[in-house]
Formats: sequence, structure tokens, C-alpha cells
Amino acid sequence: MASRQEYNTCISKGLRGKTLGKEERQQEFCIVAKLCSGKAKDRAEAKMICSQPKQPKPPKNPGPGKKGISCEENMLKIAECIVGHIDMDMASNINSIGPAVANALIECRCPKETLS
Repeated sequence: MASRQEYNTCISKGLRGKTLGKEERQQEFCIVAKLCSGKAKDRAEAKMICSQPKQPKPPKNPGPGKKGISCEENMLKIAECIVGHIDMDMASNINSIGPAVANALIECRCPKETLS
């Protein structure tokens, strides 16, 4: 397919007018999607691709406030990290406390690869 609009039109034509249950509709959508995207040459090949088991998705890491670490525990870990990273020379000046804390937070919470 050349564009997203053409792909969407192909999908809607492929599914239009069919009364299917949930599993049948998911299977039919997969087949039509493979045909519309050009990943399969014919319906038999698309059906074979769609019948293959899918790889399990990797587990997501829960964020603060979700199951796992409570907000309080998360804040304690951040505070410990900030104490270790804060520039006390910079923080000794009342006007520099904000930037010193911000820099320590960046070092504690931002991925290392984005800092370069």
C-alpha cells in the first residue's frame, strides 16, 4: 500500500458486511491486514502468518504510585540519590539551591544516554 489512507480503505472493505465473533473478527482482521499491507501474497499465506503464535510482550516496569514501590518509598530513594549527587558548593549559596537540586534530580532520574 502506498499510503495510510489506502491501507485503511482496504481494511474497511475487507471487513465490511461480515458478522463475526470476537476471535473470528480478530483472525479476519489479521488476514486482511496482511493482504492490505502486502506482507502476504494471498489469503492462504496470510492465514498461515496469522496462525503463528505471537512472542510474549516484555513486562512493563510499574511507575511511582503503581503496584510495586509506594510513592513514599520512591521519594525516599530519590532523596537518598539527591543527597549523594548534590553539589554542596553550589547549594551553599541561597540563590543556587534550586539549580543544585535540579541538577541532582537530573542525575538521579534521567537516563544516562540522554545526558550526553
